[in-house]
Amino acid sequence: MQIGNGGAGPYYGLEPIENGLFSDLDYKDETDLNDLSQPFPHTSHWNLEFGEVTDENEDEYFKQKDEEYFQNKWANGLLRVSNFGCGVSMNLVVNGEEYGNSWVDDRCNDQGIYPNPYIENRDRITFLDWYENWIDTELKKLMATPYKNNGGNSAKTNDNNNNKLWSKLKSLWS
Repeated sequence: MQIGNGGAGPYYGLEPIENGLFSDLDYKDETDLNDLSQPFPHTSHWNLEFGEVTDENEDEYFKQKDEEYFQNKWANGLLRVSNFGCGVSMNLVVNGEEYGNSWVDDRCNDQGIYPNPYIENRDRITFLDWYENWIDTELKKLMATPYKNNGGNSAKTNDNNNNKLWSKLKSLWS
């Protein structure tokens, strides 16, 4: 069996496997890695609450947050698979009770770490289901896009050929 190493995928694409260990996909630091040998510690949405930041507590609030909230122990067992952007990562649990499920690390926006909610409002989604959903969505967009025919003079959608292609692709995944 062969698998790819990064490439086409949701958001900014799939990360190369060697990037999956970094705690932050935007600022890859070889001294700041997730520990895949440790179990992922969560089974439900997790977030630390530090109360409301005010002018009086701002320094202490951010000190406490930096010291505790962004520690790698909260993301042990997570392999980073895709960069959502703005510091958010899509992850595959590779160790622990949630093994095989896709989780989101959205601590940069104070949202914590939670099961991937982006597909059909499902409580949990595996990596394969998440990736197949992306492929299905992209193919639907592609088939709905008009193309230039006869030297680019007229734009039209070839529904008959698109339906045949879609049926063939769906049969491959069934």
